[in-house]
Amino acid sequence: MKTFIGKQRRLDRILGKKRKTFIVPVDDLLICGPDFQLSQYKEKIAALEHFPIDAVLGFPGVFEQFYDKLHTKSWILNLTTSTIRQEHTCKKLSGSVENAISKGADAVAVHINVTSPTEGEQICNLAAVSEECDRFGLPLMAIAYARGINANGLDNNYLDMKQSDNQAYADLVSHVCRIAVELGADIIKTNFTGSSESFSRVIYNAGSVPVVIAGGEQVNTEVALNNVRQAMQAGASGICFGRNFFYRDDIVTFAREVRSIINGY
Repeated sequence: MKTFIGKQRRLDRILGKKRKTFIVPVDDLLICGPDFQLSQYKEKIAALEHFPIDAVLGFPGVFEQFYDKLHTKSWILNLTTSTIRQEHTCKKLSGSVENAISKGADAVAVHINVTSPTEGEQICNLAAVSEECDRFGLPLMAIAYARGINANGLDNNYLDMKQSDNQAYADLVSHVCRIAVELGADIIKTNFTGSSESFSRVIYNAGSVPVVIAGGEQVNTEVALNNVRQAMQAGASGICFGRNFFYRDDIVTFAREVRSIINGY
């Protein structure tokens, strides 16, 4: 009971009483490098203290470097790593729940890539971290993607399937999210399936676990906002946008519009 209260209190910091949230990930600094996805990262991350967001997802270094700018936001510490330099789909554990608590994190994240050659290992990592989170009363975000490797060795994010057979894609994302639910995730970050109708099936299969959508490939502002709107209509609990947040000509207006959409549901 005590750990449940601790987990719920921390979840409330991220989701609020309405169970809606606006999360910004900065973990691409490790995964892709600062020049690839987050150029001018110092200015962009420092500016987050002024935006109407609820939480930041990242690795320990960013929270230590920008403590004075990020301390008013909730922290979600990513415990799994890989880089685009080699085996991007193979996520390895790189931290612990206990260490995350010592750093003041409100939650931890574990990334699983379903259909990756190392899918089994990643799922076992999620299960092991879930047990630790229950023991310490720390919420667990599952970053749950359908992501394999195509014939030329690059990431396969099933974008062709998303376009050609949206029902099959929604089934795949639903399965990915159900894996996260079954292993004890408290929040799920996954890919938007493209429409409110198809994503409502993902929400249904996630049960009572809050689902937030990833930004995915960078799109224009109108498409990004429409994705947010449709996901919220389907029952999503918010967003977790990185490149689709940072790379805007008018990021202030974009953030306000996203916040308005989220608050409207």
